[in-house]
Amino acid sequence: MKKRYKIVGGLAAVLTLGVGAGLASGLHIDEGVVFQPRPHMPRDTLTLRGEGEFEQVRHERVELGGQTLALSTFGADTGPLIVNCFGNAADRRSSGEQYAHKLVPHGQALLWDYPGYGDSAGTPSVAAIDAAADELVALAEARAGERDLIYWGHSLGGFVCSTLAARSPEADALILETTAPSIEAVAKAWTPEGIPLRVTFDESLSRYDTPDVLSDFSAPILVIGAGKDRVLPVALARELATELEADGRDVRYLELPNANHFAAGFDPKAQAAVAALLD
Repeated sequence: MKKRYKIVGGLAAVLTLGVGAGLASGLHIDEGVVFQPRPHMPRDTLTLRGEGEFEQVRHERVELGGQTLALSTFGADTGPLIVNCFGNAADRRSSGEQYAHKLVPHGQALLWDYPGYGDSAGTPSVAAIDAAADELVALAEARAGERDLIYWGHSLGGFVCSTLAARSPEADALILETTAPSIEAVAKAWTPEGIPLRVTFDESLSRYDTPDVLSDFSAPILVIGAGKDRVLPVALARELATELEADGRDVRYLELPNANHFAAGFDPKAQAAVAALLD
Protein backbone atom coordinates (compact mmCIF):
# COMPACT_ATOMS: atom_id res chain seq x y z
CA MET A 1 0.00 0.00 0.00
CA LYS A 2 1.36 3.41 -0.95
CA LYS A 3 1.91 5.62 2.07
CA ARG A 4 0.32 8.69 0.57
CA TYR A 5 -3.05 6.93 0.26
CA LYS A 6 -3.37 5.82 3.87
CA ILE A 7 -6.30 7.35 5.71
CA VAL A 8 -6.12 5.74 9.10
CA GLY A 9 -2.78 3.99 8.97
CA GLY A 10 -1.76 6.12 11.92
CA LEU A 11 -4.80 5.00 13.85
CA ALA A 12 -4.06 1.36 13.09
CA ALA A 13 -0.45 1.82 14.15
CA VAL A 14 -1.46 3.42 17.43
CA LEU A 15 -3.92 0.65 18.17
CA THR A 16 -1.33 -2.01 17.40
CA LEU A 17 1.29 -0.21 19.48
CA GLY A 18 -1.17 0.13 22.32
CA VAL A 19 -1.82 -3.59 22.38
CA GLY A 20 1.88 -4.42 22.13
CA ALA A 21 2.66 -2.05 25.00
CA GLY A 22 0.13 -3.71 27.24
CA LEU A 23 -2.42 -0.89 27.10
CA ALA A 24 -5.35 -3.29 26.92
CA SER A 25 -7.21 -1.28 29.55
CA GLY A 26 -7.75 1.67 27.23
CA LEU A 27 -6.40 3.92 24.53
CA HIS A 28 -7.22 7.52 23.58
CA ILE A 29 -7.21 8.70 19.96
CA ASP A 30 -6.61 12.39 19.28
CA GLU A 31 -6.90 14.45 16.10
CA GLY A 32 -3.18 14.14 15.38
CA VAL A 33 -3.76 10.49 14.51
CA VAL A 34 -6.57 11.24 12.06
CA PHE A 35 -5.11 14.29 10.29
CA GLN A 36 -1.73 13.58 8.66
CA PRO A 37 -0.81 16.36 6.21
CA ARG A 38 2.18 15.75 3.97
CA PRO A 39 5.16 18.12 4.33
CA HIS A 40 5.83 20.35 1.33
CA MET A 41 8.55 22.83 0.48
CA PRO A 42 7.15 26.39 0.41
CA ARG A 43 6.65 27.87 -3.05
CA ASP A 44 4.78 30.79 -4.55
CA THR A 45 3.06 29.10 -7.48
CA LEU A 46 -0.04 26.95 -7.21
CA THR A 47 0.84 24.92 -10.31
CA LEU A 48 0.19 21.22 -9.79
CA ARG A 49 1.93 18.21 -11.27
CA GLY A 50 0.04 16.84 -14.27
CA GLU A 51 -2.35 19.75 -14.63
CA GLY A 52 -1.33 20.19 -18.29
CA GLU A 53 -3.41 17.12 -19.07
CA PHE A 54 -6.59 19.14 -18.48
CA GLU A 55 -8.00 21.74 -20.86
CA GLN A 56 -8.96 24.23 -18.15
CA VAL A 57 -7.38 24.57 -14.72
CA ARG A 58 -7.68 27.45 -12.26
CA HIS A 59 -5.91 27.85 -8.91
CA GLU A 60 -6.73 30.35 -6.20
CA ARG A 61 -6.52 31.14 -2.52
CA VAL A 62 -9.72 32.20 -0.76
CA GLU A 63 -10.68 33.25 2.74
CA LEU A 64 -13.08 30.74 4.25
CA GLY A 65 -13.97 30.75 7.92
CA GLY A 66 -11.12 33.12 8.72
CA GLN A 67 -8.56 30.85 7.03
CA THR A 68 -6.72 31.13 3.73
CA LEU A 69 -7.47 27.93 1.82
CA ALA A 70 -6.18 26.79 -1.56
CA LEU A 71 -8.63 25.68 -4.25
CA SER A 72 -8.23 24.25 -7.74
CA THR A 73 -10.90 23.91 -10.41
CA PHE A 74 -10.47 21.40 -13.25
CA GLY A 75 -12.69 21.54 -16.34
CA ALA A 76 -15.07 24.00 -17.94
CA ASP A 77 -18.06 25.63 -16.23
CA THR A 78 -20.40 23.06 -17.73
CA GLY A 79 -22.00 19.93 -16.35
CA PRO A 80 -22.22 19.26 -12.61
CA LEU A 81 -19.85 20.90 -10.16
CA ILE A 82 -18.24 18.13 -8.10
CA VAL A 83 -16.68 19.14 -4.77
CA ASN A 84 -13.89 16.75 -3.79
CA CYS A 85 -12.88 15.87 -0.23
CA PHE A 86 -9.47 14.18 0.09
CA GLY A 87 -8.29 11.31 2.27
CA ASN A 88 -6.28 12.16 5.37
CA ALA A 89 -2.82 12.16 3.76
CA ALA A 90 -3.74 13.71 0.39
CA ASP A 91 -3.77 17.24 -0.94
CA ARG A 92 -3.81 19.05 -4.27
CA ARG A 93 -0.05 18.85 -4.79
CA SER A 94 0.41 15.19 -3.96
CA SER A 95 -2.78 13.79 -5.45
CA GLY A 96 -4.68 16.58 -7.16
CA GLU A 97 -4.33 15.43 -10.74
CA GLN A 98 -5.25 11.86 -9.80
CA TYR A 99 -8.42 12.88 -8.01
CA ALA A 100 -9.24 15.25 -10.89
CA HIS A 101 -8.97 12.39 -13.41
CA LYS A 102 -11.59 10.54 -11.35
CA LEU A 103 -14.03 13.45 -11.19
CA VAL A 104 -13.67 15.33 -14.47
CA PRO A 105 -15.39 12.68 -16.64
CA HIS A 106 -18.58 13.58 -14.76
CA GLY A 107 -18.31 17.38 -14.63
CA GLN A 108 -16.18 20.20 -13.27
CA ALA A 109 -14.02 19.25 -10.29
CA LEU A 110 -13.44 21.57 -7.33
CA LEU A 111 -10.52 20.41 -5.15
CA TRP A 112 -9.55 22.11 -1.89
CA ASP A 113 -6.78 21.62 0.64
CA TYR A 114 -7.93 21.17 4.22
CA PRO A 115 -6.59 23.74 6.72
CA GLY A 116 -2.92 22.95 7.33
CA TYR A 117 -2.70 20.78 4.20
CA GLY A 118 -0.91 21.55 0.92
CA ASP A 119 -1.15 25.25 0.14
CA SER A 120 -3.77 26.05 2.78
CA ALA A 121 -2.92 27.93 5.95
CA GLY A 122 -3.97 26.92 9.44
CA THR A 123 -3.84 23.77 11.53
CA PRO A 124 -5.71 20.61 10.53
CA SER A 125 -8.56 19.79 12.89
CA VAL A 126 -12.25 19.05 12.94
CA ALA A 127 -12.88 22.58 14.22
CA ALA A 128 -10.83 24.20 11.43
CA ILE A 129 -12.70 22.28 8.74
CA ASP A 130 -16.01 23.04 10.44
CA ALA A 131 -15.17 26.75 10.55
CA ALA A 132 -14.72 26.78 6.77
CA ALA A 133 -17.67 24.53 5.93
CA ASP A 134 -20.53 27.03 5.64
CA GLU A 135 -18.56 29.49 3.51
CA LEU A 136 -17.19 26.69 1.34
CA VAL A 137 -20.73 25.42 0.76
CA ALA A 138 -21.89 28.93 -0.13
CA LEU A 139 -18.99 29.27 -2.59
CA ALA A 140 -19.77 25.90 -4.19
CA GLU A 141 -23.49 26.66 -4.49
CA ALA A 142 -22.78 30.05 -6.06
CA ARG A 143 -20.38 28.56 -8.60
CA ALA A 144 -22.69 25.70 -9.43
CA GLY A 145 -25.52 28.11 -10.14
CA GLU A 146 -28.17 26.23 -12.10
CA ARG A 147 -25.90 23.21 -12.54
CA ASP A 148 -26.08 20.10 -10.36
CA LEU A 149 -23.90 20.19 -7.25
CA ILE A 150 -22.26 16.92 -6.18
CA TYR A 151 -20.07 16.14 -3.14
CA TRP A 152 -17.57 13.27 -3.46
CA GLY A 153 -15.60 12.18 -0.41
CA HIS A 154 -12.91 9.52 -0.33
CA SER A 155 -11.86 7.87 2.94
CA LEU A 156 -11.57 10.61 5.60
CA GLY A 157 -13.15 12.82 2.95
CA GLY A 158 -16.35 10.82 3.36
CA PHE A 159 -16.81 12.40 6.79
CA VAL A 160 -15.84 15.84 5.51
CA CYS A 161 -18.03 15.80 2.41
CA SER A 162 -20.96 14.46 4.43
CA THR A 163 -20.61 17.50 6.66
CA LEU A 164 -20.62 19.80 3.63
CA ALA A 165 -23.52 18.06 1.90
CA ALA A 166 -25.63 18.15 5.05
CA ARG A 167 -25.22 21.93 5.13
CA SER A 168 -25.87 22.36 1.41
CA PRO A 169 -29.56 22.76 0.52
CA GLU A 170 -28.58 22.71 -3.16
CA ALA A 171 -26.75 19.36 -2.99
CA ASP A 172 -28.01 17.00 -5.67
CA ALA A 173 -26.03 13.88 -4.72
CA LEU A 174 -23.33 12.57 -2.39
CA ILE A 175 -20.70 9.94 -3.20
CA LEU A 176 -18.97 8.17 -0.31
CA GLU A 177 -15.98 6.14 -1.48
CA THR A 178 -14.17 3.60 0.73
CA THR A 179 -15.13 5.31 3.96
CA ALA A 180 -16.88 4.37 7.21
CA PRO A 181 -19.90 5.22 9.37
CA SER A 182 -17.85 6.82 12.15
CA ILE A 183 -14.41 7.13 13.68
CA GLU A 184 -15.57 4.78 16.41
CA ALA A 185 -16.43 2.14 13.80
CA VAL A 186 -12.95 2.55 12.29
CA ALA A 187 -11.31 2.00 15.66
CA LYS A 188 -13.35 -1.13 16.28
CA ALA A 189 -12.43 -2.49 12.85
CA TRP A 190 -8.73 -2.00 13.62
CA THR A 191 -8.80 -3.39 17.15
CA PRO A 192 -7.30 -6.92 17.21
CA GLU A 193 -9.98 -9.51 17.80
CA GLY A 194 -10.10 -10.81 21.35
CA ILE A 195 -8.21 -7.84 22.84
CA PRO A 196 -10.22 -6.04 25.58
CA LEU A 197 -9.09 -2.61 24.43
CA ARG A 198 -11.34 0.32 25.27
CA VAL A 199 -10.82 3.12 22.77
CA THR A 200 -11.81 6.72 23.56
CA PHE A 201 -11.64 9.81 21.34
CA ASP A 202 -11.31 13.53 21.38
CA GLU A 203 -14.87 14.80 21.59
CA SER A 204 -14.40 16.54 18.25
CA LEU A 205 -13.81 13.22 16.46
CA SER A 206 -17.05 11.76 17.75
CA ARG A 207 -18.79 14.31 15.53
CA TYR A 208 -17.64 12.33 12.49
CA ASP A 209 -20.73 10.11 12.50
CA THR A 210 -22.01 10.07 8.92
CA PRO A 211 -25.50 8.57 9.44
CA ASP A 212 -26.16 11.12 12.18
CA VAL A 213 -24.78 14.01 10.14
CA LEU A 214 -26.95 13.03 7.16
CA SER A 215 -30.14 12.52 9.19
CA ASP A 216 -31.98 15.21 7.18
CA PHE A 217 -30.23 14.69 3.84
CA SER A 218 -32.70 13.77 1.08
CA ALA A 219 -30.58 13.62 -2.09
CA PRO A 220 -29.30 10.29 -3.49
CA ILE A 221 -26.18 8.76 -1.90
CA LEU A 222 -23.80 6.32 -3.59
CA VAL A 223 -21.62 4.26 -1.23
CA ILE A 224 -18.63 2.49 -2.83
CA GLY A 225 -16.85 -0.34 -1.00
CA ALA A 226 -13.63 -2.11 -1.99
CA GLY A 227 -13.24 -5.82 -1.31
CA LYS A 228 -9.44 -5.60 -1.03
CA ASP A 229 -9.39 -2.48 1.12
CA ARG A 230 -6.63 -2.92 3.71
CA VAL A 231 -7.11 0.55 5.19
CA LEU A 232 -10.85 0.65 5.85
CA PRO A 233 -12.20 -2.91 5.57
CA VAL A 234 -15.13 -3.27 3.19
CA ALA A 235 -17.37 -4.26 6.11
CA LEU A 236 -17.31 -0.58 7.11
CA ALA A 237 -18.75 0.50 3.74
CA ARG A 238 -21.45 -2.16 4.04
CA GLU A 239 -22.25 -0.96 7.55
CA LEU A 240 -22.44 2.63 6.36
CA ALA A 241 -24.84 1.80 3.53
CA THR A 242 -27.01 -0.32 5.84
CA GLU A 243 -27.24 2.40 8.49
CA LEU A 244 -28.06 5.11 5.97
CA GLU A 245 -30.75 2.96 4.38
CA ALA A 246 -32.22 2.11 7.78
CA ASP A 247 -32.47 5.84 8.46
CA GLY A 248 -34.53 6.30 5.31
CA ARG A 249 -31.84 7.80 3.10
CA ASP A 250 -31.88 7.21 -0.68
CA VAL A 251 -28.86 4.88 -0.86
CA ARG A 252 -27.20 2.88 -3.61
CA TYR A 253 -24.40 0.53 -2.65
CA LEU A 254 -21.68 -0.73 -4.98
CA GLU A 255 -19.08 -3.24 -3.80
CA LEU A 256 -16.03 -3.94 -5.94
CA PRO A 257 -14.51 -7.27 -4.83
CA ASN A 258 -11.11 -6.73 -6.46
CA ALA A 259 -10.63 -3.01 -5.78
CA ASN A 260 -8.37 -1.52 -3.10
CA HIS A 261 -8.74 1.55 -0.91
CA PHE A 262 -7.60 4.16 -3.39
CA ALA A 263 -8.44 2.57 -6.76
CA ALA A 264 -12.13 1.88 -6.18
CA GLY A 265 -13.34 5.20 -7.56
CA PHE A 266 -11.40 4.69 -10.79
CA ASP A 267 -12.91 1.26 -11.45
CA PRO A 268 -15.10 1.24 -14.60
CA LYS A 269 -18.02 -0.11 -12.58
CA ALA A 270 -17.68 2.73 -10.08
CA GLN A 271 -17.46 5.28 -12.89
CA ALA A 272 -20.60 3.76 -14.45
CA ALA A 273 -22.40 3.88 -11.09
CA VAL A 274 -21.51 7.56 -10.67
CA ALA A 275 -22.75 8.32 -14.19
CA ALA A 276 -26.02 6.51 -13.44
CA LEU A 277 -26.40 8.43 -10.18
CA LEU A 278 -25.92 11.76 -11.92
CA ASP A 279 -28.35 10.81 -14.68
